[in-house]
Amino acid sequence: MICKLCGSDGKLIEAHIIPRSFFRLDPKDKTPARLITNVEGRYAQSIPKGVYDKGIVCESCERTFARWDDYGADLLVKNWASIQPLMAGSEHVGYGLPAYDYAALKLFFLSLLWRAAVSTHPMFEKVDLGPRESGLKQSILSGDAGDMNHFGVVLQAFDDDNVGMLNPEPERLQKLRFIRFYLAHIIAFIKVDSQPFADPLDEIALNPGKPLTLLKKLFVGSRERKAMLNVVHAQQKAASAAAV
Repeated sequence: MICKLCGSDGKLIEAHIIPRSFFRLDPKDKTPARLITNVEGRYAQSIPKGVYDKGIVCESCERTFARWDDYGADLLVKNWASIQPLMAGSEHVGYGLPAYDYAALKLFFLSLLWRAAVSTHPMFEKVDLGPRESGLKQSILSGDAGDMNHFGVVLQAFDDDNVGMLNPEPERLQKLRFIRFYLAHIIAFIKVDSQPFADPLDEIALNPGKPLTLLKKLFVGSRERKAMLNVVHAQQKAASAAAV
């Protein structure tokens, strides 16, 4: 089969779209984890290995993703306690770091977006890049993270790190088109619009040479929590109907 990234003809492997670490899967836990999904009819699925696709890339290309995946997971999940609170007076408004590896983190998000766009997994059915997919692929092949406006990334973080995960969906911020991804407690808005950022997004987007900034978002009362509760209720209702 043809690798969708490098174009080689050979064996494709089970490639993770979202790294296992963001699902907090414990390899020692023999109970399969469950994915909460807001795709109708697929409200929950067993995901003992995480979310992967066997029809995307060869082993060599998967190894290319691995170093970026590891950096993203280490920074945003495993070492989250090292991220510093950002204060506006006495108000906690976000999280950040004065220095980080821009290229590694940006390429993690670029590769995540590309994998989701070319995947046939139902979790990513709303991720469509159209003609921009080819340019994104070239960035990944060349290892070029680009500047802040090249598939730019804006990050939020819930104030609770024990949250579920919803499917990525299109989003508009200041009239710009984004794909919104949920990665554990992190929300990543990846710009798929060719237009540049404007104020204030240009102040918080990933930018080489500037600190890492994540805006704080309250989980209680959020639309995401409501959506997750709706998914759970729909799942319970479907299970009750099937048992009759």
